[in-house]
Amino acid sequence: MTFTRSLCRYLAIFSLAMPATAEVEVTPFAGFRMGGEFDTRNDADDSESRVKLDDTVSQGLLVNIDLQEPGKQLELYLGRQETTADIPQGLLSPPRDRVDITLYQLQFGGLYFPGGKTTGGFISGVAGVTRLDPKPSGLDTHHRASLTLGGGYKFPLTEQLLLRLDLRGIYTVLDSGGSVFCSGGCNVRFESSGYLQVEAGAGLAFRF
Repeated sequence: MTFTRSLCRYLAIFSLAMPATAEVEVTPFAGFRMGGEFDTRNDADDSESRVKLDDTVSQGLLVNIDLQEPGKQLELYLGRQETTADIPQGLLSPPRDRVDITLYQLQFGGLYFPGGKTTGGFISGVAGVTRLDPKPSGLDTHHRASLTLGGGYKFPLTEQLLLRLDLRGIYTVLDSGGSVFCSGGCNVRFESSGYLQVEAGAGLAFRF
């Protein structure tokens, strides 16, 4: 529900910010996401462990709206990654050494083109929420604040079609002391303040 409410909120902001005659770009993208490690602490024996997310493919959707000021666009970023977390022995009960997790990002921000156009090199910055959704039943889903910074290049192929390349860093905040993927009387807590992932992506932008 939190993720759905956030999506509705961002879409409302996006609609209000859209100039009446603005052009819109919609970019489905595919990529590869690397990194993602965070520390945990077991309150039962005060032991510390590290959980690592596997490097896997990612996909998503980017929506951009031209602003009146040249070289600037609003951006809505929707990202998704199916990955697996390597779980240290004794962290979960019943014991599991690997847990499948789907990560979702819903973020809002903008692009800046130093050249003053909406093609060529750009810098991107968006912020919002990450949803950590473990697959096994009985494990908790978490929603955490996240920030994405990056850059890329848009190559015009036609007036309505562009090739977009991105390299972005995605930082997800983990409140130290919050529970890990378990419910009930879980003794395991997030010990890290957050984790960083790097995503390289490419997509075709359709301009309307």
